[in-house]
Amino acid sequence: MISILFFCCLLHAANLYAQDGRLESEYKLYVPPSDVEDIWTYVQNSYGQQEFVINGQSLTGTQSVETFIDNYFDSDDRQLAVDEVSLRHRKRFTDGQLLKQLVQLKLPYSTDKVIRNEIKFDVAKLKNGDKLYAGHPLLKLLNNSDKERMQYHLASYQLRIEQLRPELKFRQHRRRVYISDDAGESVATITLDQVTHFSIPFLTFAELELELNEIKYTSANADERAYMEALNESMKTHLSEKFPDLKVDQRSKYNKMLILEDESSLSNLWHNSIWFFFVAVTFSALFLYIKDQFS
Repeated sequence: MISILFFCCLLHAANLYAQDGRLESEYKLYVPPSDVEDIWTYVQNSYGQQEFVINGQSLTGTQSVETFIDNYFDSDDRQLAVDEVSLRHRKRFTDGQLLKQLVQLKLPYSTDKVIRNEIKFDVAKLKNGDKLYAGHPLLKLLNNSDKERMQYHLASYQLRIEQLRPELKFRQHRRRVYISDDAGESVATITLDQVTHFSIPFLTFAELELELNEIKYTSANADERAYMEALNESMKTHLSEKFPDLKVDQRSKYNKMLILEDESSLSNLWHNSIWFFFVAVTFSALFLYIKDQFS
């Protein structure tokens, strides 16, 4: 009887969350540090300040500048990183003002990693009934229905929300061009992100993202998706020809920064500094004790 009830609950959840989230289709291009400003100037001039035509379609671009602070969560053994899943609490700022907070879960969708499923959760205000979760840095951000939604998706990776903890925090300086069609509908974005780790030695990297509009792409039929994908492919080809050092790297920012952190001797030294401090204090105390005994 219990097993039947459990199966019915799983079936209900599967039906409820089958269409959860939006599909994002994007190319991630590694940007060499020396090319950052030249690439942004070219993107501004080519896509951000005038009308232009790609594949016979008339398009226009508008620009924005924003800052994000992202706090990523994972298990102690970094299971989400292994499965190429990203789970973050994002704060979005413009001109120093906090505009919005979101919790975002990004799941692999296509084998080439170009398409991912992004599920968004509004940050909840803590209520009296949620005091039980006030001490957990992720649970306290979600209302009860969103806890259930997230747990459903994490179950595929044999994880519970309670097992997750903050793993990585960084800041993003984002410069973006929003591309719209002749009807004024957003179809794509070109984004230059400069990412900086919050901790010493403040590791950094830059990437250029060519992303199709999530809402439009998710609801599109097969022909419409193919047309949008051709648009993104044309922009990628054009920019790669102009800047040959741009390289496709579909790993998430979370995975990229983790690898930089693991490979950095300065970062490892900083994270292990607490142990050096502990040893130093212990030996100092031992030295003072011995000195006191023989004085």
